[in-house]
Amino acid sequence: MPNNKIDLFRNVSALFTDYDGTIAPINVARSLSKPPEPIYEKLNEIGKYIPIAVVSTKDCDFLIPRTGFARAWSCTNGLEIRVGGNRHIHEDLPKWQDRFMYLISTIKSIDEFRDVYLEIKHVGDLIGGLGIDWRTRGSINAEALNRIIKIAYELGFKVIRYRGHPFIDVYPGIQVDKGYAVMRLRELMGVKGPIMYMGDSENDIPAMRVVEYPIGIRHRYNEGLDLPVLLWVDENELPTFLENLLSILKSKVH
Repeated sequence: MPNNKIDLFRNVSALFTDYDGTIAPINVARSLSKPPEPIYEKLNEIGKYIPIAVVSTKDCDFLIPRTGFARAWSCTNGLEIRVGGNRHIHEDLPKWQDRFMYLISTIKSIDEFRDVYLEIKHVGDLIGGLGIDWRTRGSINAEALNRIIKIAYELGFKVIRYRGHPFIDVYPGIQVDKGYAVMRLRELMGVKGPIMYMGDSENDIPAMRVVEYPIGIRHRYNEGLDLPVLLWVDENELPTFLENLLSILKSKVH
């Protein structure tokens, strides 16, 4: 990357990042998901100079053990935020529990979903979202999937589909997204200066629009996707990009 590009980020005061497809691979089973060692090591080093937050649709119980470099997490699409030892859960979430239970029961009753992974995203003792994940299977019955999506919409849920990604997410019809999550994290973490946000999908657009330095991570699942970013970084070049950012942060200290 040209020096004049990376120099744009000299004033970055915090790094916020998506998880799946950004710092962790998409095409692995959930149980094997983690940031590759070169990326984890660079983020761990960067975290010594500026605060890092992870902004994801995954739940906190999944994210936190895999992202020890972070100081804060926005989980389940912003329905739960953890900063330090404090947990912030959206006050409207309890109202959606009966509808979640009905949708889960419906999904489990459909034969086509028998060997598809149903991720129940926990927010404390509550359900905050569902993920229908067919990564290990390779494909899904489109008619059955559309039937579930239709039922979810009728119940008032919002459904997030990711172009080229082998999973969808279902969330309550609460007005939260990654843009809301970033603004809440900025406030709760006391971040005063410019934020860099790294993401790879349409779901990251609200976050990219409220930060100073939006960065897109390009991989084979989002080829041709247009996002409102300052620049794209190929997934294979991410460790180098992070190393360049780390060098800038170190130079500001000395």
